[in-house]
Amino acid sequence: MGLRLNFKCIIRVTLAMAQGKLDLSKLVSKAGELREFIVNLYKDFIPIRALAPENGGDGEWDRAQYLISVARRYFDDVKVIEAPDPRVSRGSRPNIVATIRGIDESRTFWVIAHMDTVPEGDRGMWSVEPYQATVKGDLVYGRGVEDNGQGIVMGLAVGKVLRDLGVKPPFNYGLILASDEEVGSKYGIRYILNTGGGLFRDNDLILVPDAGNPEGSMIEVAEKAILWLRITVTGKQGHASAPESALNAHRLGMMLALKLDEVLHSTYNAEDPLFAPPKSTFEPTRVDKNVDNINTIPGKHTFYFDCRVLPKYSLDDVLATVNKVAEEFCGGKGCNFTIEVLNRDDPAPPTSPDSEIVQRLTKAIKMIKNIDVKYMGIGGGTYAKYIRMMNIPVAVWMTSSNTAHSPDEHVNLNDIINDVKVVLAAMMI
Repeated sequence: MGLRLNFKCIIRVTLAMAQGKLDLSKLVSKAGELREFIVNLYKDFIPIRALAPENGGDGEWDRAQYLISVARRYFDDVKVIEAPDPRVSRGSRPNIVATIRGIDESRTFWVIAHMDTVPEGDRGMWSVEPYQATVKGDLVYGRGVEDNGQGIVMGLAVGKVLRDLGVKPPFNYGLILASDEEVGSKYGIRYILNTGGGLFRDNDLILVPDAGNPEGSMIEVAEKAILWLRITVTGKQGHASAPESALNAHRLGMMLALKLDEVLHSTYNAEDPLFAPPKSTFEPTRVDKNVDNINTIPGKHTFYFDCRVLPKYSLDDVLATVNKVAEEFCGGKGCNFTIEVLNRDDPAPPTSPDSEIVQRLTKAIKMIKNIDVKYMGIGGGTYAKYIRMMNIPVAVWMTSSNTAHSPDEHVNLNDIINDVKVVLAAMMI
């Protein structure tokens, strides 16, 4: 019985491969007609804000409702996995799982993107309205059009091409549009992995379109560890005209930040050519408001560090270094300090360049773009790290303008259309 089942499976796969060779040229041609569809998608969902509570928003439900309606046009099955979150008005965060059944239903080619975005930042630095999709020639501008609207649009467009042509892929095609990627993924892919009931199989093919380069030649196979720290220095508040009666936490906080910057970069200074940039990075970023008026010496100063650490280093060691520097500094200056870990992602095992998903992408990129690829690691964090922790190979790839989190974030429509062609080819070859 087992032999007969295996033989039937082999026959299905063989037929799927034959169908793929026949249908790929039609699929690629159809993908070239997607421009209007992509523009309309952007114009519909970019104005629907999807900010996490940590970023002053109410989550992703409003955007998800629209995307669910689109997915139902092109996918056989659409369901939502809700992650409970009492901080948002709906009480949960949505994760959309849409699938098109393939000839071989024992495995799935997944595209995984995230619905949430970061805030627009300084509005004065934008030349367009951040929460509109502004089209200028081949470029679409707006907050989230690249990060990760590009992945959303590409994933839906692949489903549209398959459905419009009535093509059944050689195996299932799945699209996951998840929540909470920008602030830790607790209510997004991590929740899906913990509660999804074996959604992913060992033989699945998984693509996360959330990083790349302008040529589309980089396949990301590894990510650095991530550590976000909130550091508070406490001194003594006083009148600015009598500094001898106070202990200026603002000055001390700036001094400590510079000291940490120096020590961390000099201590963890190894380079790994797999990664871009090749070194660990330690960036002081945000500073909390202290006093309201100019003539008061602050008694408290809070600042933040974003650390992206090469996998060869332990985050426990980095934390120990930060604590040691702060203890020595405050011991000599008479201040107090606290250190809080806001986000910690230890490194996951890298994906092998020889894995099936990476090799399929490599061949498809060569076929569609006629370029050779390079396998690299990045400092940014994506959903891929959590899947890699389950020892499932996953590739991160798209053709990216690399404007994420920046003013005038934008994407090139031709890049998205060609990426759709690459994904279709990767499924069918």
